[in-house]
Amino acid sequence: MRNYVLYNQDQPVARFSVETGVIASYAPTRPELLPMQIHAASPEGFTLWLQNRAMDLSSFQHRQLAQALVGSRDKISVALLTHMFSISDTFTCFATDEPFVSRSQLCLPDQQNRVSDFILVSNDTSLRLARISSPNASTDGSFTKTWRFENNHWWLYKLQSADATRSEYEISRALRKAGFDAAEYRMDHSRKTRIRTRNFVGEDEFFEPYESLRYMFKDLSDSDDVIYANLASLGETFEHAWRRILLSDALFMNTDRHMRNFGGIRSARTGELKRLAPNFDNNQAYKANPGNHYSSGMLNAFRAAYGLTQADRDELRALLSACEERAYMQDAVEVGTDFLKQVKEN
Repeated sequence: MRNYVLYNQDQPVARFSVETGVIASYAPTRPELLPMQIHAASPEGFTLWLQNRAMDLSSFQHRQLAQALVGSRDKISVALLTHMFSISDTFTCFATDEPFVSRSQLCLPDQQNRVSDFILVSNDTSLRLARISSPNASTDGSFTKTWRFENNHWWLYKLQSADATRSEYEISRALRKAGFDAAEYRMDHSRKTRIRTRNFVGEDEFFEPYESLRYMFKDLSDSDDVIYANLASLGETFEHAWRRILLSDALFMNTDRHMRNFGGIRSARTGELKRLAPNFDNNQAYKANPGNHYSSGMLNAFRAAYGLTQADRDELRALLSACEERAYMQDAVEVGTDFLKQVKEN
């Protein structure tokens, strides 16, 4: 059995032990600084949280990376051997017989960029010998992803179809132009199947997906109505931010707003829930939606479920105005304009 300490920044927040690759015990010491999912979790509950931090091993590049980094494709092993590091939050872990290493020293940009080269071009075979701890090992999701440090910022690269890349990029531009809180995306013009997004988590903050954040509420259901009520209970600012995400999802027909691609931004120092995370992950929306059919169906569903306030109409018009500037977004302009016309006539 080996004993570990879980840290938030430099603060010990929990202890756990591992025996033959299984979490044998888990005990919080600073629950207010822990993700909601593991405030008072069992070893099994902590295991689920830990596994969700590991890379998605359905991707060939990620499986190769795991093998090259730590010689294993077991999610728990990968997470522990890379100290559970992630760019998007502030947690790390170390065995009690290991010295604590600060996050700034644990993940050096030059070393991390070597790992991203492995993911993007698969030409580096020396990673395991280099003993690099990589935040890639904490990048979950069904698309191949990798962090790179460029121009003093962390960027998450994602490999996907050309349609997904173009839709995600154009949606991001429209949202930001209209004044919505949205992650910044940029296309890699050398390859139409790559897109990158700037890290939206500030210093001393961490992102907590709703899948974990929901444990702060009494009702943990994944029902749309329950999610809306839970977020609205946090106050008008949170309700407005969530309503904007739902409205933009409706316009751009994003059916992939699952519980890991939205959430909250929390303080790593106090545990305070500061705000809702910006709108991100729209790579299966608009012309890249899985059904390959774009319509006003989700706008009508939004209206039926949540009503359509004057503020909603004004914000939808602002989005359509932003879309008008981009030839690629003209279908959204037509669909959104027709929807508003029908609402007015009814």
